[in-house]
Amino acid sequence: MLRRLPICMLLLLISACSSQQQDQQIQKAAEPEQVELQPAEHWQLSYFDEPVFNSKVAVLEAGNKHNPPVILIHGLGRLGMKDWFSVIPALEKNYHVIAVDLPGFGLSAAAEGRFLPTNYARVIAAVSRQYSSEKAIIIGHSMGGAVALRYSELYAELVKQLILVDAAGLLEKSAFIKHIAAFEFDDDLPAFVQQQIEGLNEFSSSMVEAGTKNTSITDFLQDNDYAWDWLVSDSSNMNAALSLVEEDFSQAVNQVAVPVNIIWGDKDNVAPLRTGKVLNKQMSNAHLQVINGAGHVPMKSHHAEFMSTLETALNEPTTDKYSLTGTGQSQGILTCRGQSDKTYSGHYDEIVVKGCDNIRLINISTDSLLIKGSVVDIENLIFANKDNRLEFNESVVTITNADISGHNTMLINGSRLDMAGVSIKATGDAVMIGNGSRISVSLSDINSPKYKGVVHGAFYLRNQPLIEQ
Repeated sequence: MLRRLPICMLLLLISACSSQQQDQQIQKAAEPEQVELQPAEHWQLSYFDEPVFNSKVAVLEAGNKHNPPVILIHGLGRLGMKDWFSVIPALEKNYHVIAVDLPGFGLSAAAEGRFLPTNYARVIAAVSRQYSSEKAIIIGHSMGGAVALRYSELYAELVKQLILVDAAGLLEKSAFIKHIAAFEFDDDLPAFVQQQIEGLNEFSSSMVEAGTKNTSITDFLQDNDYAWDWLVSDSSNMNAALSLVEEDFSQAVNQVAVPVNIIWGDKDNVAPLRTGKVLNKQMSNAHLQVINGAGHVPMKSHHAEFMSTLETALNEPTTDKYSLTGTGQSQGILTCRGQSDKTYSGHYDEIVVKGCDNIRLINISTDSLLIKGSVVDIENLIFANKDNRLEFNESVVTITNADISGHNTMLINGSRLDMAGVSIKATGDAVMIGNGSRISVSLSDINSPKYKGVVHGAFYLRNQPLIEQ
């Protein structure tokens, strides 16, 4: 059964993404504003013979062609560029808008080959050179955000500014799919019901991790064009989604130097807000703006708020590097034993969490952290101590954004650790694994005697460092 789980889990991703159109329709029905899905008569539609897949792509232009260019890149779903139709009327007043249906989507022709973000980025480069002679502002949504990020990495000379909207598929594969597989619940549900759902989500996460541990099937698909074509021949969504989760964007995150504005719906059940927070920390010149209550398609569900946020991003591109900040005076020693559903913040000399469930450490700093037999979610952690280390024993720990420094900075025993946006500086071992543990690392970096560079992937280790040169 384990040999089949990787594909099953990836198909879950496809199912979630292909239902995006239905989610959009629900959001549209719930919104008082009318979202236009038909092109205006003065917009110009043409077809371009792109050289990557050798197919015809539909390109829509709006606005004065002498104005600064903006390229819009859509996500998964049959609507293609139509997801941007409610945005174009405002943009065309000041920009030359270029919207593309990627090969296999919308009005563009079907295409053969792998719909990798890298290949789509090459298509966008060809379109940009054909339809504009200036550096463009690149705006990508969902999968289109991943394409826009890769494009900005590979074709920096063609990019003036990057705007990412609920970008999907950037976290390590299992971390991304776990978010989609999770069940949501309202805070007003009875506590015992919430605990049951949390337990179900924990089981789902462990199954996703077990499924992605064995990569024999996905490796076979990546290496066998015939099998790939057979599997995805009737579905551009499947082709693009399977391709998306297999690409590694950690180098792109570190190399993009243009101003980056990040727009995210805080209720996104496809691409977690966690991704936006990590990008905000790890990318230079990045700025995150969150739209409260919005889901995966904020330009439809919260059109007015999205347009205001987009206007701010266009007129005030960020130039500052985000960094974690201190958390004030020490509150002494924090001890959590046998408790559930607690949230802690601030600075502590020492933190001990034993036998606790659903504990949140938010905006936290400490000189010593021990987690044993617990489920803990950590966000915005500062740890700097050459004599102590972070220690996780038989626990499930998620870390989002952390700056960690010291000698031997982290010891993991029999635990599952999911960390994203973590920067570790160690004079000894950065992450040492004792008893067998499963580590998922997304868009992170390590600087130690044994390894210097970015880290992105899943690791199953025992009695060895996380990374060895």
